[in-house]
Amino acid sequence: MARGLLENEAELSKRQLHLLMQVSTIFNSSLDFYAVIQSVIEETVSVIDAADGGVLFLYDDERKRLKVAGSTGFRKKTVNEVLLQSGESMTGLAFEKKETLHFKTNLEVEEAMKTMTPQNATLYHQSADDLPMSTICIPIIKEEDCTGVIVLDQFNLEKEFTKDDIRLVEAISSQAAIALMNANLYRNKEASLQKLKQFNKTMINQNESLSKSVETHHALSDIGMNEGSFQEICSYLTNSIGKTVMIFDPFGEVKASSHAEWPSTENLQKMILKHLNTIKQKKHEVEVFHAKEDFLLFPLGRLSFPLGYLAIISESLPLTRFEHSAVFHACTVAGLQLMKQEAEHKERQRLTGELIINLLSAQEEEADLSYLADRLQADWNDFFTVAVLDVPQEVEQGQEEWLRSCIHASISHLLQKGDTKLLVTEWGRQIVILFHDADGVESSIVSVNRFIRDFKALTSSITSEKMCRIGIGKSVKGIRALDQSFNEAKKTIKFLERFTFAGYSSWYGEIGALRLLLNNNEEELANYALEYLSPLLAYEKRRKGELFQTLFVYLSTGQDIKNASEQLHVHVNTMNYRIQRIQEIVTINFNDPSDLLNIQVACSIYRYLFEA
Repeated sequence: MARGLLENEAELSKRQLHLLMQVSTIFNSSLDFYAVIQSVIEETVSVIDAADGGVLFLYDDERKRLKVAGSTGFRKKTVNEVLLQSGESMTGLAFEKKETLHFKTNLEVEEAMKTMTPQNATLYHQSADDLPMSTICIPIIKEEDCTGVIVLDQFNLEKEFTKDDIRLVEAISSQAAIALMNANLYRNKEASLQKLKQFNKTMINQNESLSKSVETHHALSDIGMNEGSFQEICSYLTNSIGKTVMIFDPFGEVKASSHAEWPSTENLQKMILKHLNTIKQKKHEVEVFHAKEDFLLFPLGRLSFPLGYLAIISESLPLTRFEHSAVFHACTVAGLQLMKQEAEHKERQRLTGELIINLLSAQEEEADLSYLADRLQADWNDFFTVAVLDVPQEVEQGQEEWLRSCIHASISHLLQKGDTKLLVTEWGRQIVILFHDADGVESSIVSVNRFIRDFKALTSSITSEKMCRIGIGKSVKGIRALDQSFNEAKKTIKFLERFTFAGYSSWYGEIGALRLLLNNNEEELANYALEYLSPLLAYEKRRKGELFQTLFVYLSTGQDIKNASEQLHVHVNTMNYRIQRIQEIVTINFNDPSDLLNIQVACSIYRYLFEA
């Protein structure tokens, strides 16, 4: 019998040694650490006779919980969701104490498992049919730190865990600790290699982007140096960044597009006009982003009043770093092209100014006139009409530059868009336009009136403020008679400055006898004003109403009922009633140009004489 026990112990030792060797082989057999863990727990349960199920827990540093790394003998779907805190249940106690715990009876097991959270208890009961009859928990210790726990459960009363079983699992636990250390070293090495690969990939991408960026900049610079068209800029940029590119003038008219058929530009045009008005408030932006984020606008040339805009239209915004770089370089090239065109316009303005000086000079030089007319491509025998634009002096100093830029940009826009022939120059604070037409006086008048109408419509689309007064001289035959039209335009401006509000325009012939007011004394002017306004003043004195103030506000807004009602803080219907009463009291019709001009002059004289 003694010999039989010795043989059984020898056989047991051989099995334990075999298991340890098998576990060691498993730990070194694969780089898939969790597959190894699963194999180890399965091999251990199969060799330990008393073990009917087993779970290997590892500590998760991020969750601060013990989670299942491998299991056998349980329903995996639910047991794998168990997350134990330190000190919770049998496993948590072994982890907390860092020592092997043997729960020998069903009562000991049940008592220890009472510390499980309701959620974990539910998950356990869903993964196993009964509570274990006995359980051993062996911590995995690595450099004095517990990194996990091996748990073996006995559900069969016929067997029980022996001390040899516990020593064997402790030996497996030691090997597991070494395997965990090696796995961490491997993972760290893998992470370092991945970072190195990512770094190399990033460097390669950056070098490629840099190379592409340099190539793009060189190509765009070549387009600029060779005076390439805006169409070339749009096409090249689209090929580089894969997005629709468009270039607009300052008022939203398309100058070039990368596609033959472009999307609706209505929203873009609204944004451009809104941006121009924003600039007036000294809010200069390098980039204008649309609220719906489907396009980007970039001002070209200068920020104080752009010479145009470059638009990027795409659903994939914002731009990448390379795309931003390419777009800004394209903006620089396009901006330089526009500034070159502006420089050419300014040179023509300078020559036009010299032409006027020569024509007004008592000692004009024939050779100089001929040279200037040829340079400006103006036929000596055309019909010439002079218009003088006067920027109000009452505007703020910072806004005057914006107003002048807007006027010049509007003139250039209409000149490129239409067939009107004209020359422009600065004359002190005023801007002078020389219209010339080969088809006679009537054609000249039609052409000038159309241009002035379009000019007012264009500027009113940007701002509700009245831009300037415009005085127009009569059309004269031949360039030598231009001084007559110029002097009449200046006299008209003088009249408009004194007797009308900003935004008004008139031909010299239209003011007729009213221009004689310029030479009248104050008593005569007062009599003229009161002739129109005394009925309204008498009515106001009796009724203590507000019609007199309403008249002045109404005229100052250019007969804009809505604007005037807002300034007076009254309803539009109330405003309409007041205007009707004013017409009845003064016996005028605001729709009659003659009545409107007379009441404008009367109000201007009254304001000049009695409110100054």
